[in-house]
Amino acid sequence: MTISDGLMILAVLVAPFLAVFAQSKIDQSREKRGQKLWIFRTLMATRGNKISLEHVQALNSIDLFFSQKGKEKQIIEKWTEYLDHFYTPVKEDNPDFRVELTAWSNKADEILAELLSLMGHCLGYDFDKVRIKKGIYVPKGHGEIELDNLIIRKGMVAVMSGKAGFPVSPFGKFSEPEKK
Repeated sequence: MTISDGLMILAVLVAPFLAVFAQSKIDQSREKRGQKLWIFRTLMATRGNKISLEHVQALNSIDLFFSQKGKEKQIIEKWTEYLDHFYTPVKEDNPDFRVELTAWSNKADEILAELLSLMGHCLGYDFDKVRIKKGIYVPKGHGEIELDNLIIRKGMVAVMSGKAGFPVSPFGKFSEPEKK
C-alpha cells in the first residue's frame, strides 16, 4: 500500500465527518441570521407601538444575537443608548411635563431610528432614518383603543383598590314591582 492509497482511505473516512461539521456551522450561521432578521422585522413592524409585547421582546433579544464585533458593535452601542434613555424618565410633577415628555419621546424616536438603520445596513437593507421614522402607518383608531383601554384599566384599579367609588346614577323610570 502506497502513501497515496493511505491518504485516499483517510480522505474517504474523514470526508463525511467534515461535511457534517461544515453543514452544522452553516446551519448555526443561518439560524443566527434568522434571529437577527426576526428582531429587525419585529422592531420595524412595531415601531409605531413601542409598548407592544413583541417590540419589547425584540429589544430584549438584541444582545443575545448581535455581537460586540465589527458592524454589530455599533448596534449594541446604540441599543445601550436607547435603553439608557428609558431610564431617564420625565418627572410628572414638573410644570413643563408635556413639553419635556414630547422632547423625550422625540429623542427616543431618533435613537430607535438610528438603531434600526444600523441593523438594516448590517442585514443588507437600505433604510434611512427619515424613512424609518416617517414611513409608518398607525391608524387613529388604534390610538383611541389604547387610550380607552388605559382609562378603563386605571379606573378599575382605582375602584378595586378602594381609591375611587363606582359611579352609579339613576336613569329611566323605576316602578315598584306589582303585587299579586
